[in-house]
Amino acid sequence: MERNSDLLSLGSALRDLTRDLMRTGRRVAGVEPLPETEVDVIKLVVHRPGMSPGRLAAELRIKPSNVSAALRRLAAAGLVVRETDPADRRATRVLPTAQAIRNVHNVERARAALLDQALAALPAADRAAVLAAIPSLQALQTAVRELARPGGLHE
Repeated sequence: MERNSDLLSLGSALRDLTRDLMRTGRRVAGVEPLPETEVDVIKLVVHRPGMSPGRLAAELRIKPSNVSAALRRLAAAGLVVRETDPADRRATRVLPTAQAIRNVHNVERARAALLDQALAALPAADRAAVLAAIPSLQALQTAVRELARPGGLHE
């Protein structure tokens, strides 16, 4: 029973930390909040420009129709552009605008600064424990992502 309680606490802590980092990062960076799907899409477009809408959907594991809707809204906001793929004139590539790149980088820098200040406020032992946990948290994220694949979760 205690393990289940620990897992619930871990899940809550990760969710709450992520939410606070996302909200505060956007606010400090002065970036207009976007729905979660649009945030996921724009981050991927900025960090891996030139993907097709279908590839974006596959990478994010969301329905292509949801990606299309997000791309329409992001294009209307001036954050992405679509262009014909020069290698395959039938295909479309999605590229970030300069504003999207600035926004994503500003939010990432704001989140990093927030983490830096928060870590500095912790006792040295806690700060060291959090930093030492980074590889384990990355491995946990990879494991969760694999389990989230179709057929990956055994209930």
